[in-house]
Amino acid sequence: MKNILYYMKRYGNKSFEEFPLNEVDGLILSQLSYLNLDTLIPSIDDTKEDVSLIDCFDSSTIKAICQGTLDRKNNEKLIFYLKKSLRFKNLKANYFTNLFNVDEVLQFCAMTFFINNTMFITYRGTDVTLLGWKEDLNMSFLEVIPSQKEASRYFERVGNKRDLPIYVCGHSKGGNLAVYASLSVKEELQSKIKLILDYDGPGFQTDIYKTKEFHKIEHRIKKFSCGNAMIGILLYHSNHIHFVKARGVSIFQHDPYNWLLTKKGTFRYVKSVTIFSLTFEKTVGDYIETTSIDNRKKFLHILFKVGMEHSYATVLDWFRHPIRSLVGIFKRYKNLTKADRIYFKKMVHRYRILWQENFKLFFKKKMRKSKTK
Repeated sequence: MKNILYYMKRYGNKSFEEFPLNEVDGLILSQLSYLNLDTLIPSIDDTKEDVSLIDCFDSSTIKAICQGTLDRKNNEKLIFYLKKSLRFKNLKANYFTNLFNVDEVLQFCAMTFFINNTMFITYRGTDVTLLGWKEDLNMSFLEVIPSQKEASRYFERVGNKRDLPIYVCGHSKGGNLAVYASLSVKEELQSKIKLILDYDGPGFQTDIYKTKEFHKIEHRIKKFSCGNAMIGILLYHSNHIHFVKARGVSIFQHDPYNWLLTKKGTFRYVKSVTIFSLTFEKTVGDYIETTSIDNRKKFLHILFKVGMEHSYATVLDWFRHPIRSLVGIFKRYKNLTKADRIYFKKMVHRYRILWQENFKLFFKKKMRKSKTK
């Protein structure tokens, strides 16, 4: 399969003069942000020199930084190829920050990479913690989530430290943070931004795409999603999205390792998204528009009350102990008040009805198009 691992094997030994810096390099750095790099990269509060990541990688270090990540085996392969590559031999990093606050519902991580005389301010997406997922879903009723505020602060602190062109990037929630931070910093910092790379990040609770602030930097934003898009088409989003062909179905296409490339080391694109994606986008939009903010908050509160065993629970817990997790979910659901159970069922039923109606709508449209060809 031609993905970012293929890219590292095929183009890892090509210098940036031979094969210029591109969007696939940005996706690789965005994937690195999910690793446990806090022991390797100096903190944003330190005054230490940049570190060469490649020099830090050995067999024990690679296992440690990939431990507990969502795709440990592929992450280890990526580091293996990075360590051997000529292209990334001078990759350096600094200004690591990682915040996790249960009370604020905050999961935020950012770091800055230096490569080819360019700064890559990189925001981590949603990690394996369910609290991170909860913060994402809070976008459905909050105009600004805590991570977005932190993303702006981070950019302000880091952006002026070097006189270098800046790329801002991130995958999933990290893509959203890259766009938000770039919009909200001062014009002096904005002028240093060369490109903003949003890899399947969700949109915003308000339509920022019609604002003057957005139009100032719109030409420097490149947003990517996948053919079976779910995350990148949530909420208000850009109409200019590059849809990448990806392996797998549904949410599995969100995984950067499933994004497909051409032999030339560029993304493979699809002309349009699937019926599933169109149905999902419209259903979520209809659901939000017809549900009050208070009801959205209440539903998500109940959802995570049932789904989260404790504040530090992760999706890996579900995979490692599926039976125990299901039993726990069932018990917590049964412990809800009768009113909360009725409310929860009602909201789920509303979503299912909207889904069925929208699927029929898009299916009929597709049938009409196929008859006219």
